[in-house]
Amino acid sequence: MFSRMKTKVGLLLVILLLRDVFFLFGQKQDSKVGDQEMERELAIADSLHQHSWKKSIQFLDSLSMQNQNDENLGRIYLKIASILNKEQFYESSLQYLEKALNPEIQITSGKLLSELNLESGKVHRRLGNYDQAIKYDLNALRLVEQMDDPGKKALIFNYIGIDHYRYHNYTEAVKYFKHSLEIRKQINDSIGIADCWNNLGMVYDDMNKQDSALIFYQKSLDIYKSQNEYDGIAAANNNMAGIYYHRNDLQQVMKLMNKSLEIRRKGKDKRKLSFTLLNTASLYYSQGDMKKSLQLNLEGLQLAEQIGAKSQKKIAYEGLSDVYYALGNYKKAHEYQVLYNKVKDSIFEENKSRAIAEMNIRFETEKKEIENQFLRNENKAKTRNIILLLFLAMVLIALVFLLIYYLRLRNLNLKQQKELTANEISKKEQEKKHLEDKVFAEKQINKLQKDKYESELELKNKQLMSSTLNLVNKNEVLGSIKNRISSLDLAYTDKREVISMINQNLDVDANWKSFRLDFEEVHPGFFDRLNDSYPGLSETYQKICAYLRIDLTSKEIADLMNVSIAAVNKNRQRLRKKLNLPAEANLKEFLSRI
Repeated sequence: MFSRMKTKVGLLLVILLLRDVFFLFGQKQDSKVGDQEMERELAIADSLHQHSWKKSIQFLDSLSMQNQNDENLGRIYLKIASILNKEQFYESSLQYLEKALNPEIQITSGKLLSELNLESGKVHRRLGNYDQAIKYDLNALRLVEQMDDPGKKALIFNYIGIDHYRYHNYTEAVKYFKHSLEIRKQINDSIGIADCWNNLGMVYDDMNKQDSALIFYQKSLDIYKSQNEYDGIAAANNNMAGIYYHRNDLQQVMKLMNKSLEIRRKGKDKRKLSFTLLNTASLYYSQGDMKKSLQLNLEGLQLAEQIGAKSQKKIAYEGLSDVYYALGNYKKAHEYQVLYNKVKDSIFEENKSRAIAEMNIRFETEKKEIENQFLRNENKAKTRNIILLLFLAMVLIALVFLLIYYLRLRNLNLKQQKELTANEISKKEQEKKHLEDKVFAEKQINKLQKDKYESELELKNKQLMSSTLNLVNKNEVLGSIKNRISSLDLAYTDKREVISMINQNLDVDANWKSFRLDFEEVHPGFFDRLNDSYPGLSETYQKICAYLRIDLTSKEIADLMNVSIAAVNKNRQRLRKKLNLPAEANLKEFLSRI
């Protein structure tokens, strides 16, 4: 009788507690901001941003304090981060993105999570944190692969390619740009295809494969022209001009720059036109055409003043000072130099003010986050208390049943425990033996793999050393032929032509570039690790480090570098000091550990 009454009281308590929980849950559901209403609120924030980004941020912060829905909080934080990114407050933007991606905010929408990761990647790229950018881009890719959105997937592949490109990981950059290109071809995204060709051109340009880069730039240029994409046409012309500039084909550079300038004049973007005018003015200055340089600098300055672009004004003032100095008008040159210094100081002060504003934003963000957290905690306090009471009541009821059950089964459990213990000991002994056999087998496999790797590495080193020694022998033979020809009684013109041909084949820089590519294949990352550990090393010392790494003698190094053996030995001693090596240390062994 008493037991049944106790059970009824317990059930009644559970029902009452559940009723209160459902009531509070319903209140919370009623307080959520609907999707359509949230869209309207975000549209208001965009409208405010057109007039004042600060008012837009304040409005969104206030909205976040009133909102308890995690999805909506994520959208609000994303909008704030996007605004701060556009206003170049990158650290503060990251702060909001980290809040949105915090596991405490339980966002289930794959689309929203992908947008948060993409925005994080953009901000980290702006900050130069390419290792972090690629992490967020890969997260976004994993999310987008679960959706039917090939355009977004192509965009992410493009971003990942840019991350690798900025990190000088050209092989991976090419791979991801080609993935993006393949998708954009499938969805007939002409401008996207042109962008991919342009990006591939930049990679091959940096890889010193200018012929391939020109082909890619030309492909992108053809598409931009067919689509009347004037901004893309101008960008492609600028990229192609860069290649011809390195080839010292200044006539072609001037032709392309003038084409780009002509296109920029037709467009409405005064900022880009100003930059193009000033770049072209600098080119005319280098060619000694001061009149044209002066005209373009003044035109670029006029546009910079119209749009209030201090960075372009600084470039224009400096260019005008140089032109007037070259023309002998020292008074004008001095006037523009003074203006250059003033605007430079002004930019410095603005940057300092921006840094202070960034600190203030971060302070306000942390302050408002504390306020928001307080409000959220206050709203959830009653729910947590009721859930805790419900949990305790259920635990008490469960304990009553468990106690009865335990008393009935204790004896049976003791008996079964003894049997289980015996079986467990036998099982663990078998598992131990199996594990020992497995560990032994793995050690053998690792040893075989290590031996194979060391053999392959030794073979590649020998091949590299062999090709390098062939180069040394070639240089010795060509040097000997050069000395022999110099001593022969030949016509000066004939002798100069032959010696010129020999000098071309004795090109130390070309030999070094070829050697470096082969060396990086055998010892990937060697130069990066060397530069990270000893950033002050010149290219000469880097060469010596690489040659010593493959066990070349001082004489062989001297022939490769076209210097004397004494110079090599002297540089080796200096290298020891730069590497902080004691006299007794073995330089080759030290380099082999890098």
